[in-house]
Amino acid sequence: MAYAPARTLEAPSAPRPGLRARLRAAREARMVSAHGRARLAGHLEDAIARADHPYSPFSATVPVSREAVHEARGALLDLAERLRGPRPVAPHGVRFAQELLVDGAGPLYVPAHHGELRAAALQALGALDAHGAGG
Repeated sequence: MAYAPARTLEAPSAPRPGLRARLRAAREARMVSAHGRARLAGHLEDAIARADHPYSPFSATVPVSREAVHEARGALLDLAERLRGPRPVAPHGVRFAQELLVDGAGPLYVPAHHGELRAAALQALGALDAHGAGG
């Protein structure tokens, strides 16, 4: 019977240099896809609708700042419309729009200054068309 050396477990290797870039590119492609953009636009429209209804204390949904949303309504609707549109968008503009929704301490939920949410929505809208959007 011949002796076979035991196999050693190799430590997992670090990701290949281009893997991180490919993963980021795949995430950005999903983010700027028509489906991803429509979903984000729908979430913005839901936030606008929540500002028109009284907050239910039995809901797990974080309440939006009604005053801020009413003041920024036009800019938020423009942002949602642009996200649904057919023209390409810059990924960082989509990230700005997502940040409006997910930052619980942001201007959609806790505005620090009058006009802050409107300014943030307009910044996201402008960033959608920024250099690198491809058209």
